[in-house]
Amino acid sequence: MKRIYTLILSVLGLLFLYQPLKAQESIIPDINEAYLNKLIEVSKANYPRVRANQNRVSVAKENISKAKISYLDAFTISYVYQPHSATIVATPGINTTGTSSTTTQSYSYFNGLQVGLFFNPGYFFQKPATIRQAKAELQVAQSESDEYMLTLTNEVKKRYYLYIQRTAEVKLQTQSAMDAAELVKSIRHKFEKGEETYDNYNKAQATLSDRNQSRILAETNLLIAKSDLEEILGDKLENIK
Repeated sequence: MKRIYTLILSVLGLLFLYQPLKAQESIIPDINEAYLNKLIEVSKANYPRVRANQNRVSVAKENISKAKISYLDAFTISYVYQPHSATIVATPGINTTGTSSTTTQSYSYFNGLQVGLFFNPGYFFQKPATIRQAKAELQVAQSESDEYMLTLTNEVKKRYYLYIQRTAEVKLQTQSAMDAAELVKSIRHKFEKGEETYDNYNKAQATLSDRNQSRILAETNLLIAKSDLEEILGDKLENIK
C-alpha cells in the first residue's frame, strides 16, 4: 500500500511540475505592435548602413545637378588686352635743311580689351547621356535603399519575435524550477518522516537540478536575443519607450 501511495505521489508531482509549461500556450498576446513599430523606426534612424544608403542617394542627386550645370563647360570665354601703341621708324633721307631723316608711324587695329567666346559641340552633345547616366545611378541607389529598408524591417521583426519567445521561455523555466524546488521540499519532509523513499527523494533532486539548468540556458538565450535585437537598434531596449 505504501508503494502505491509513493507511486501516486511521484506521478502527481511530475504532473505538477509540467503543469506550468502548459499555462502559456501562445506568445501572441505578448507582442506589442506599437512598440515593434517604434523599434523599427529607431533602427532606421540609427543603423549605420541606412545612413550609408542615404548618403549614396544624396551623392547621386548632386551628380545630376553637376551634370546639368556642366552644359556650360562647352562654352569657353577668353580675352586679350592690347594697349594702344605706335611704332616710329626713322630712315635715312635728305630734307630741305640738308639732313636726311624719314619717320614712319605704325598703329595696331586691335587695341584695348578683346573678348572671345568658343563653343565645343562635341562636349555639348554628350551631356544628355551624362545626365541620363546620373539619373540611372540615382534610381539604383534609391532602389537599393528601399530594398534594404524592407530587409531591415523584416530583420527587426524576427529579432523582436525571438526576444519575446526567449522571454516566455525564461518565465516557464523559472516557474518550473520553482515548482521542482517545492516538490523537493515536500518529498524531503516526507523522507525525513519516513514516509518517502530515498530513491524518490533523489529523483526529485535530480529533476530540480535539470530544471535549474534549463532555466539558466533559457536566461542565456534571452540575453543573446536581447543583444542581437539591440545591435540592429543601435540602442538599449531600456532606452526605448
